[in-house]
Order: sequence, then structure tokens, then C-alpha cells
Amino acid sequence: MSSPVARPHYFTTFELILLTLFSALVVVDKIVLHLPLDLPGHSGITWMAILVVARGLVPKAGALSLVGLLSGLLAAFLGLGDLGAIYTVFSYLASGVGVDLIALFLGGVEPIAAAALAGIVGNVAKMLVKTGMAVLLQIPAGFVALGLLYSFFTNTVAGLLGGLLGWLLLRALRRAGFFLYLAEKR
Repeated sequence: MSSPVARPHYFTTFELILLTLFSALVVVDKIVLHLPLDLPGHSGITWMAILVVARGLVPKAGALSLVGLLSGLLAAFLGLGDLGAIYTVFSYLASGVGVDLIALFLGGVEPIAAAALAGIVGNVAKMLVKTGMAVLLQIPAGFVALGLLYSFFTNTVAGLLGGLLGWLLLRALRRAGFFLYLAEKR
């Protein structure tokens, strides 16, 4: 009899713990950090930074999709979101998938342009889910189109700022030796 060969896991236990902590941090950010701005998508400044840092610390495809799903489930469980639980889960998941795709196609979020674009795509993805939900709920198209351009612009700017903030945090962590510390823990 041959012994079963252990299949290597894609994420280590340590990486899964990190991703789960970042998922919780996204939800805590939505609850605690309220910027006094009355702009659509302004929360993307802080939580896109969290997603970019999470992708920088766990540089594997699918890492941010997992963070998006977990944070969406947690946010829905806590009653966050303005259109219900399903919208909340899908919008958080869309943000995670958006950042994941940009990081996959651009080779990570280490270059400043990749981090900025990841923040933009992640924040705009959430807006597009909200727009799709409005279409599904049959909200008049003129109402949706009127706010779409303004919302797209503010989400883009907030996502850009969040991506840049995440890039700055990753750079500071690298300079402080945090990545060497993580390499020892893995």
C-alpha cells in the first residue's frame, strides 16, 4: 500500500490568519473611521489602503477575493450596508476581486502605479455593484445616470488616494523590516 501524498495548501495557516485579520480590519474601518466628507466612495481612502497592504503581505492570487468575501459576510452579519446583506457581500467581494485582478495582471502591488490602480479598481468595483443593484431594483435610469458620473469620479479619486496610502504603508513596513519578520514566521 502506498501512503497518501499530502497535498500542499495554497495558503498557509499564518496567511489565512493574516487575511482574516485584514477582513475584520476592513469592517472595523467601516464602523469606526468616519471621515467627515459627504462624497460617494470616500471610505475607499482608508479601506482600499487596507486591501493594498493585505495584498502586499500575502502576495497570492485570490488573497483579496477571500478578504472581500470574509469582510462582506462579516459586514452583512453586523447589518452594515445600505441595500441589504446580499448587496453588502457582493460589493465587498467585488472590491477584493478587483484588487486581486489588478495585482495579478500587474505583478503585485509593489509598484506605485499598480497600487494606485488597484485602489481605483477596488473602489469603483463596489460602486458598479451598487449601480447594478439599482438597475436590478428598477430605479429610473435617469436618476442612476445622473449620479453615476459624479460617483465614478469621487470613487476613482478616493480609490487612488487609498491605493497610494496602501503603497506608502507597504513601503514603510518593508523599510522597518516587517517583511523579514514575516518571512521568519512563515
